[in-house]
Amino acid sequence: MSYILMLSLVMPAADFPICNAAGDQFYPCAIYENDQYYVFWGDYRYIDIDSSQSVFGARVSTSGTVLDPDGKLLYRHRAGYAPAAAYDGTNFLVVFRDSC
Repeated sequence: MSYILMLSLVMPAADFPICNAAGDQFYPCAIYENDQYYVFWGDYRYIDIDSSQSVFGARVSTSGTVLDPDGKLLYRHRAGYAPAAAYDGTNFLVVFRDSC
């Protein structure tokens, strides 16, 4: 079982799982906006079904409560990894690498 963990730089000495889904989760990216953390990651939970790599995201409160357990699916296809996120005050932009 793989976990996505909050980085100790974000919440010192408070690593905890954000996703307990089957398959591998990797390349986490966290951003802090609107008094909560937004965490995005690459995910292989569907790899055995249709070879798809996905991008998921979850909100985490400042107290460490995961508001979207196991995340919300943002993208599912044959490629999607190493996400990065930005916020302009209204909208999030999440980008990721394709198979190149």
